[in-house]
Amino acid sequence: MLFNTFYSDGIPLKVEQTKSYHLQDLLKKNQTSSGYAGWKTVSSKSASVSATPTNLALDQMPRLSLLGAKSRFDQKSSIFLDARSPEEYAEGHIPGALEFYADDFEKFAPLVLPQLKDKNQELIAYCHGSSCELSLHLANALIDQGYTNVKVFFGGWPEWKKANYPINKGDQP
Repeated sequence: MLFNTFYSDGIPLKVEQTKSYHLQDLLKKNQTSSGYAGWKTVSSKSASVSATPTNLALDQMPRLSLLGAKSRFDQKSSIFLDARSPEEYAEGHIPGALEFYADDFEKFAPLVLPQLKDKNQELIAYCHGSSCELSLHLANALIDQGYTNVKVFFGGWPEWKKANYPINKGDQP
């Protein structure tokens, strides 16, 4: 199952004797009960989910290359959102990036969304690179919240780090 978490065309899982599903198919079927990232939450004391999530595939989502991400970083024209876990964020992240763990959207949304006041501001989600879908799930969830200029930095943290671009460590942006 861990392998399937990172690869969309993973190993089929036997669910019933006559049917096999990939983990991604199972997640799609169970989204209403799991609070899966990508669901629209309602601003209230107790978050609820919408029954109609946005699910743009990576090939439909606007993507940025390493150079595109670095250009926006240098211009300070966009807000970067790190979709990885809090532990990974603390180990290192793009300076100024906000911690927004996609697998725990309901927890992070009340902390981060109030900081994203302009729904037209360019938001760039990133995670573990081309084999990771956390940034895609976060981008879809942001679109559901009404943000209109959301992109995915396809190379993510691995490309940024490999290029020896600036990094921050700890839990502060």
